[in-house]
Amino acid sequence: MGRLGTLALKSLGLLVLAFVAFSVIATIVGIVLGIVTAVVSLVVSVAVLGLLILGGIKLASMLGDDDPTPETFGTPTGTERSRDPKSQLRDQYVSGELSEAEFERELDRLMDSSDRPGSRSGSTRSSDLERDRR
Repeated sequence: MGRLGTLALKSLGLLVLAFVAFSVIATIVGIVLGIVTAVVSLVVSVAVLGLLILGGIKLASMLGDDDPTPETFGTPTGTERSRDPKSQLRDQYVSGELSEAEFERELDRLMDSSDRPGSRSGSTRSSDLERDRR
């Protein structure tokens, strides 16, 4: 085996070394791409799951009994009923439901009725206000 055989053997060794190096590089690139794909897949899965949960919560709130029913709409709540008549009268005046004269007249009526024994502390009813406006 002469010079030509040694040169062929060295060339073959170099080709095997290059093949191994490219295989190692390709394996590393494959692993990195697999990790990136797994992370992206995880992020997308969590986002879709979150959207499904939010959609379920929104659907449950829309179908729930949170909205007032026609029977309870417009009826005063417990806190509105427990407020004193003077505060209710003041709120009606501020909101523009009563004129200044009506406000003063109703306030005087409240003060007079609260002084009488056995009075209901002068509660204002909407029917009384409507009658006084006419």
